[in-house]
Amino acid sequence: MMTASSDNSFGRQRISPGTRLNGIYEVGSLIGTGGMGEIYKGHAIQTADPVAIKMMLPELAENQAALALFRKEASALHQLQHEAIVRYYVFTIEPVLQRPYLAMEFVDGRSLSEILEQDGPLPFEAVRGLLQRIASGLQAAHVNGIIHRDVSPDNIILPGGDVARAKIIDFGIARSTQLSDGTVIGSGFAGKYNYVSPEQLGLFGGDVTAKSDIYSLGLVLVQALTGRAIDMGGSQLQIIEKRRALPDLGAIDMRFRPLLERMLQPNPADRPASMITCASALLGAVNVGNLKPSSPEAAPSRKKSRYAAYAAAAAALVAVMAGGGYYLLTMDTWETPSTKLSALVPTPPSSGPSPPVTPPQIAPPDAPSNAPNPAITPSPLPSTVPPFNPPASRTDNIRRYVKQYNGGDCFFITPVAIGDTNATLEGLGAFIRPFEVLDDAFQKQMGFAADIGVRQVTSQQCPAINFLARLPDASARSPRIDIDKTRLTSQETLSGSVDRYGNRDVQVFLVGPRGNINPVPLKDGIDAKTFTVKLPPPNDRSEPVLLMAVAGGPGLGSLRYDRPAEEFFSNVLKEAGRSNDAIGVAVRYFRLER
Repeated sequence: MMTASSDNSFGRQRISPGTRLNGIYEVGSLIGTGGMGEIYKGHAIQTADPVAIKMMLPELAENQAALALFRKEASALHQLQHEAIVRYYVFTIEPVLQRPYLAMEFVDGRSLSEILEQDGPLPFEAVRGLLQRIASGLQAAHVNGIIHRDVSPDNIILPGGDVARAKIIDFGIARSTQLSDGTVIGSGFAGKYNYVSPEQLGLFGGDVTAKSDIYSLGLVLVQALTGRAIDMGGSQLQIIEKRRALPDLGAIDMRFRPLLERMLQPNPADRPASMITCASALLGAVNVGNLKPSSPEAAPSRKKSRYAAYAAAAAALVAVMAGGGYYLLTMDTWETPSTKLSALVPTPPSSGPSPPVTPPQIAPPDAPSNAPNPAITPSPLPSTVPPFNPPASRTDNIRRYVKQYNGGDCFFITPVAIGDTNATLEGLGAFIRPFEVLDDAFQKQMGFAADIGVRQVTSQQCPAINFLARLPDASARSPRIDIDKTRLTSQETLSGSVDRYGNRDVQVFLVGPRGNINPVPLKDGIDAKTFTVKLPPPNDRSEPVLLMAVAGGPGLGSLRYDRPAEEFFSNVLKEAGRSNDAIGVAVRYFRLER
């Protein structure tokens, strides 16, 4: 039965409870309204599962610009599968009512704006968890070429008030970077003025990229910390002028202020490179990790989280020391999320003639690997869980366990985000099997499954991985590498910059899939060195490349890049032992494609 009732408070025809849509969903109560549509709580007729139904207003059903926005939201959500993003079910037009609607996951909770208005600011721990949760979801969107463009407290829902379960909603004005058109509403503006970025208003060239969401998220975090939004509104002139300068952050917690100062830079080029950079920020001396879920329902299940590689937490900051030198390793890995380790990358080629490429075979956890890479033989897997002495806190305990873990040859693992009942780990290696063993050992030791992301390298790149694994722990400052692409073809050039090396010498080089090491020429800048390189065509369809930066004493300038990889990295370690200067290492992983 299709019925509509008049509601003078909204000045439009409302869908009556009990109305059925396409014979699939039944409309329940009205839970929200907006300029484009109404949102109802409903349920699937056959299963009674709750759903949220976003119904376009009848007066807009023939408006092509509005309909394009509605379709855009459906398309954006269809591409995204992440725990921090509301799930999409179906988009269609109800044939009797002739009204487009979008059915999606029903998220039972208050919006962040409601919580801040009713309960006041969030504590530091909660804002830190919120940052990592939302940044991870937005990074997943960005990897899929989707920019939200309307990040605001209204569009973040906290089920049960738990930031560890926060959901991003309303991708209605999301823009796909994969499309050639700039925006689905021409030159018009969509979004909430108080949270828009300078480039959304036409400043700095008006090119709206993923860094626009970084700016908006920065404003959201400020409001979460203080309980009040920064006044970024006013007249059209005031709105623009307020975005030409960094907002006043004098009242912000000092642990958050350095990160927010970078996120809220007016010029997009001065903001963090990505959401994973934001999510991995150290925030003073506090460990980076998600909050403990407030209920068993919030805890990730073994089936869902095992082997998950959340690109949102794919950057790692690890302090390491060797000999007389000090290291800080920064590993930024950029890959599309996957639910299976074997699906992340193709099998690396052998050193002999190229056989047909087949995906790596994953053996059961208690079975031996029967498909070793012919180029190298994996070291025996650890038969026992590495011993450790419990430190002061559980998060320190988990972090120490991961750092002490020995996965054998060509195996590197590092903690990215650590919480009491959750952990995100990132690894580099030539084999999948050692990471499966770690996954099982970790759960047995810690009582929960870690999210493990693996970036597979070729056997010839193993000397670089072993170099990283041999660096013991300490604290220092690493350089930082920013690049403009994470996948490129041989016809494209890779451009980027390296900074945060202080007064130390910095060397940047590529470790190719054949183990060849090539220096990257650097050009001096004001605060950073820049580079542009063109890579030769890959032998295979897609091959991994490591971009590394080492900062240290002047002796680094004498390194010989024509030496075999094993000898080259041995010389780097020797130079570290001879130097009293702080030495930092940064690594970026990308893929070269035909």
